[in-house]
Amino acid sequence: MHSNSDILVDLFDKVKVSNALERVELIFGAKYVAAIAENGNVGVSATLGVEVDSVNIKNLNFDKVNDRIIVNALVNAFVNYNSTLKGNGDIFEVVNFDKYRNIVMIGYFGSLVRKFENKNIDLNAFDLDQLEMPVLPIERQAEYLQKSDCVIVTSTSIANGTFAGIIENTPFESDVYMLGPSTPMDDLFFNYPQVKGLFGSIFRPNDNDTLSIISSGGGTRQFIQYMQKVYKVRGD
Repeated sequence: MHSNSDILVDLFDKVKVSNALERVELIFGAKYVAAIAENGNVGVSATLGVEVDSVNIKNLNFDKVNDRIIVNALVNAFVNYNSTLKGNGDIFEVVNFDKYRNIVMIGYFGSLVRKFENKNIDLNAFDLDQLEMPVLPIERQAEYLQKSDCVIVTSTSIANGTFAGIIENTPFESDVYMLGPSTPMDDLFFNYPQVKGLFGSIFRPNDNDTLSIISSGGGTRQFIQYMQKVYKVRGD
């Protein structure tokens, strides 16, 4: 797979053959969109600050962030429950970050940054939201990526269309880990040689606690207690 392909289009092509796709319920919140499949499986996608509204899934426009966010949630409701997962766990417990010397974080994960700080492991963080602290100027992101040996990438990069550019600027020898509740847990990512692991989430069927939080405008901090952190790594 070439780095300029659209992973979200490829993922949607895998699930759009399912008739069940038309019977998915969507819940829109200020921070997340949730998709609930007919069997109760829940997929979520962060809204990236975009006010998301309904779409016709038979007439999607992958140039629109609104449509991409919804597709990301739809995809997750299907592929995250069909994947053979390695297990449950937090990325910091699964990956040995001590072996890396040039770690780059794309998308600021505050709780994870604190874990790195507690172990005195250096990293360089970037975020489209320049108010996140401490982050480096976004203009220097490509420069740091090109020197990296490890990159932790927010999976919101899939919906906002920045994933391909991140991969394009990352050396083949660097290890990329996708992170966050928006992560599609699908082996298609391993067609990119840099991607070594996927760290996402699944939920209880028809998880009313999470769905209520999302519809009320809550985000990860509010529903983290209800989600199950799951992962799979290359070669599983």
